[in-house]
Amino acid sequence: MTVCRGGLRRFLRARGGVSGVEFALVAPILLLMFMASIELPRAFTTARRASLAATTMADLISRDDVTDVAEVYAAAQAVTSPYDLARAGIVLTAGGVYLDGLTPVAKVCSSVARNDPPRSAGSTIGPAPPGTASPGDRLVMAEMRLPYTAVFSVFPVLKNWTFVVRKTWPVRTGKAYLGREEVVLPGGKPCAVF
Repeated sequence: MTVCRGGLRRFLRARGGVSGVEFALVAPILLLMFMASIELPRAFTTARRASLAATTMADLISRDDVTDVAEVYAAAQAVTSPYDLARAGIVLTAGGVYLDGLTPVAKVCSSVARNDPPRSAGSTIGPAPPGTASPGDRLVMAEMRLPYTAVFSVFPVLKNWTFVVRKTWPVRTGKAYLGREEVVLPGGKPCAVF
C-alpha cells in the first residue's frame, strides 16, 4: 500500500506533461477560431455578391425588353466571380401593380427562370413595392437562391445554407403597351389591362 501512495504522490507532483495537456485543451479552440476566421468572411462576401448579382439582373431587365436572358445570367456570373452560379436558382419576373379591393398588389406578367420554376403569369407577388404603389405601375424582380459551399464542413449551420435574395426594381424604359412602358421577358406577354 505504501508503494502505491508513493507512486501517486510522484504522479501528482510531476510537471513534465503540463504543456502537452494545455496544448490538447487549447488547440481545438484555436483551430475552430482559425476556421471561423476564414469561413465567416467568405460567407458574408458570398451573400453580398449574391445581393449585388440580383440587383444587377433587376437593373438590366428593367431597361428594355430582354431578348437573350443568357446575357443577364452572364452579367450576374461576372458580378459574383469567383463564386459559381451554376447551381443557383434564378427567377426573373416582369410584373404590374393592380388593385385588389383597395390594396395595390404586384402581379406577374411574364417570368423566366434557370434552375427554378418561373412564376406563373397572373399570380400575385405580394404587396406593391415602395415606389410602384400606383395601379398600372410596372416593375421587374430578380430572385436568386444560391447554395453556399463551406470550405470546412465542421460548422453544421453552414452545411445546407442557401442565400435567398429578392430585388424589385421599377421599369426604367421599355416598349409602350397601352400607353405604359413595360418589360416583357422572352416567351411572355405584356401585362393585362388593370
